[in-house]
Amino acid sequence: MTTARTGHGLSVGQLSAGYGETEILHSLDLEVPPGRITVIVGANASGKSTLLRTMSRLITPSHGHVLLDGRSIHQAPTRELARKLGLLPQSPIAPEGILVDDLVRRGRHPHRNLFSRWTRKDEEAVANALAATRITDLAERAVDELSGGQRQRVWIAMALAQQTDVLLLDEPTTFLDINHQVEILDLLVDLNRVRGTTVVMVLHDLNLGARYADYLVALAEGRVHVAGTPEQVLTEETVDVVFGLRSRILTDPTSGRPMMLPMGRHRMLDEPSLEQGNRP
Repeated sequence: MTTARTGHGLSVGQLSAGYGETEILHSLDLEVPPGRITVIVGANASGKSTLLRTMSRLITPSHGHVLLDGRSIHQAPTRELARKLGLLPQSPIAPEGILVDDLVRRGRHPHRNLFSRWTRKDEEAVANALAATRITDLAERAVDELSGGQRQRVWIAMALAQQTDVLLLDEPTTFLDINHQVEILDLLVDLNRVRGTTVVMVLHDLNLGARYADYLVALAEGRVHVAGTPEQVLTEETVDVVFGLRSRILTDPTSGRPMMLPMGRHRMLDEPSLEQGNRP
């Protein structure tokens, strides 16, 4: 049985942010549907990671605001915000020699203070996170001994152990083969449906984004080019404008969602083949 997906609301208004003198986001507006899965796509340097980092308070905007349940995230105490909102950034770095179990346990820090005892609830949260990401057998291994895909699952487990109402993930399928990519995305759908967690993630794969998103956001040059359902967003016009790529949009036969087929300069149906004797 699944719970009602009410969730927690996250929104940005007239948001401008960047690094130093370089502005990456330009007066960006976005309403994240509460209790749903939002996927952000866009070309390299379009502002995807900057948006997530600003939404998690790692970057202070030069203009505009980020609201969680109608309250500015900059007004919330750090520990209180960490109980409600979690971030899995790109390429996180683990302390040298730390064990998998110890790193996942760090996800419980927002729920504890310096003198609090480790509770059964903490233990269950860590055990469930390890099991959900299928790394229980790695619990006593050092993180820096693991493969890239295994390390990524450890970081996702730490984020799950944090048990936040809103979870931001920047390329959570990085380093994973296609089987584990689908496993992780299915896991996030389960988390969303069972706990009502509002999930916002950046994905490079447009087709996976369209398959798993309730709400799809396409960024271009630091602004929202279009946002809506996958059917509304994943169009040939969007792919052309946002990625500079000609494409064809079909219907995914397994999900019924739109599916993008890129059109390159080679391997088209009318391309002469060497088997037919058409050699240069």
